[in-house]
Amino acid sequence: MYDVADSSFTTVIVTAFYAPYFAKVMVGDQGHGDLLWGLAAMVSEIAMALLAPILGAIADFSGSRKRFLGICAVVIILFTAALYLPAPGMVWMAFGLYVMANIGFGGGGVFIDSFLPGISNESNAGRLSGRKWAMGYLSGLVATAICLPLSKSIVFNPSPEQFSQARLIPLIVAVYYAITVLPTFLLLRERSVPQALPPGESYLTVGFRQLRRTLGHIRQYRDLFTLMIAFFVYNDGVVTVIYCASLYASGTLQFTSDEFGYLLIVINVVAAAGAFLFGLLADKIGQKRTIFISLIVWIIAVSYAYVITTKREFWIVAALVGVGLGSCQSVTRSLVAVFTPKQNAAEFFGFLGIAGKAGAFAGPAIFGFLSWLLGSQRPAILSVAAFFIVGMIILSQVNEQRGKEAALTPVEALANG
Repeated sequence: MYDVADSSFTTVIVTAFYAPYFAKVMVGDQGHGDLLWGLAAMVSEIAMALLAPILGAIADFSGSRKRFLGICAVVIILFTAALYLPAPGMVWMAFGLYVMANIGFGGGGVFIDSFLPGISNESNAGRLSGRKWAMGYLSGLVATAICLPLSKSIVFNPSPEQFSQARLIPLIVAVYYAITVLPTFLLLRERSVPQALPPGESYLTVGFRQLRRTLGHIRQYRDLFTLMIAFFVYNDGVVTVIYCASLYASGTLQFTSDEFGYLLIVINVVAAAGAFLFGLLADKIGQKRTIFISLIVWIIAVSYAYVITTKREFWIVAALVGVGLGSCQSVTRSLVAVFTPKQNAAEFFGFLGIAGKAGAFAGPAIFGFLSWLLGSQRPAILSVAAFFIVGMIILSQVNEQRGKEAALTPVEALANG
């Protein structure tokens, strides 16, 4: 249910409507808007890369994952609602509010994912993760449908009436988020156990010490960390598509915001089915093979997007993107859960936060820079394929069986041994 809430933010704000709203209404120039949107992604992703491992370690030690999850939810709700406030031309205010909301989104992802090892096992991790992502994509579909009538007002130089309608979108998302996130905090049980702080220590110093200890034993979990390096690379491609799909559709293929809204509904339906079906596939043929299949789909999608010239062809791209979205991140998280000692779940998912966030600024930044420099989004979208190809090469070095065996020994046992 946390992902049901989360997906309203990532679908409507990050992907569908706020990206063109920022470029057209706040900035008023497509190229400059692309550049600043990539910069906003870079700032928020770097901030989360620095915070994720420490927060994960602190949450493990304090037994307060759920509390941190609540703080992230409040940050998302407040700053998303505040996106209602900037008027056209107030670029840096809109920029700052979006960055703060996106940091809350990234932090919540670290903490909610850390619950997976404690409520799953090797035989069902793929299925549970797939179900979580499928529900999220369906929720994104609902949120998009709610906001779709207002998207027609996202235009360059909007009239006062158009602006008053378009600015309601983030406010609606904030309310939707607040309602749908409630079951998580009413029903989800805190499974981590608090530990007493050593004399003279704080959660911050303990978090750094725990982080150093884990890094010292990185060889024991080398398949987990190789997986995270691969994810570091190929997730940058996924994030770039999420951030820039609507910019490419509107800038290169002249999709209107409401047309892209309908397109996104199709993407979410396919993504929900993909998350569920690829979760089942992962439990049958293994997560690593399933991720490979997903990355091949991504390479085909962005390569085809480079050559197409019509809106009709972009619908095919959208279907392929839906398959990739519904499988790649979901199956990766289930494999991380299988490779992770349950006692160190939040800490290791904090490292996944590093892998997902530390490099995730590069793709959007490159897309925005190439679009601005070359005056075309086509070479920018083609550059995304490189992230998937390099990620596949690194992923090939992961040994699933060895990673599962390593997960049986927690970091504490290594430190005491």
